[in-house]
Amino acid sequence: MRVDPGEPRGLDALQTLLTTARELVAGLVTDPQLGRIVRAFSMLPECDREPILKVLEKDAAWRRIVEETAGATGITVHPNPHASLYVHVLDQVTGQPRTPEPLLRDGDVIRLGVETFVRLLPLFFEEGVHAQWTAAARDIVRESDDELRGFAVRLAREVQGLVDEAAAEGAVPGPGSESGRLAPHPAARTARGPAK
Repeated sequence: MRVDPGEPRGLDALQTLLTTARELVAGLVTDPQLGRIVRAFSMLPECDREPILKVLEKDAAWRRIVEETAGATGITVHPNPHASLYVHVLDQVTGQPRTPEPLLRDGDVIRLGVETFVRLLPLFFEEGVHAQWTAAARDIVRESDDELRGFAVRLAREVQGLVDEAAAEGAVPGPGSESGRLAPHPAARTARGPAK
C-alpha cells in the first residue's frame, strides 16, 4: 500500500528511510572495509547469498559469545585467514552435495562453559550462599522482561527433562536428589506450599 507523504505516519516513515540511507552512505564512505564487504557480497551468485549470510551472522554472534565468556572458559579466538565459505562437491555417484557437519569448536566451547557452571552448583546450596544468590536472582527476574523470563522457564524445564532422561537410562542420581528428579529447595517448598 502506498504511503501518503502528507500523513504524519507517512512523513515519519520517509524520515526513517532517509536517515537509514544517510547512515548507510556515511558508513560506506567512512569505512572502506564495509564497502569491500558489500562489493564482495554482490559478486556472489544470488543463490549462495543466504547461506553465506547465515554463516557470517553465526560467526559474528559466536565471536561476541566467546568475548563475553572468555573469563570463565579461558578460550579466545582469532580470525582464520585460511577459512573458506565453500566446500568441494566430491560425491559424483549420487550427484548430491556433501553437506559438511557443524564445527566441533561450537559444541566444545559450549560444553566447557556448561561444565564450568555445573561444577558451581553445589556452591549455590551452601549455607549463606543460597540466600545471597536467590535474593540477587529474585531482583534480576523482577527486572527482566517477559521474553527473558520465558527463556528461564524453558531452561528449567529442559534441565528437568535431561535429569529425567538420565534417570530413565539408569544414571546414578547425585546427592541432591534421591528419586532422580530435581528436589525443590525447602525454601521454595515453603513459598509454594507443600509438594503434591
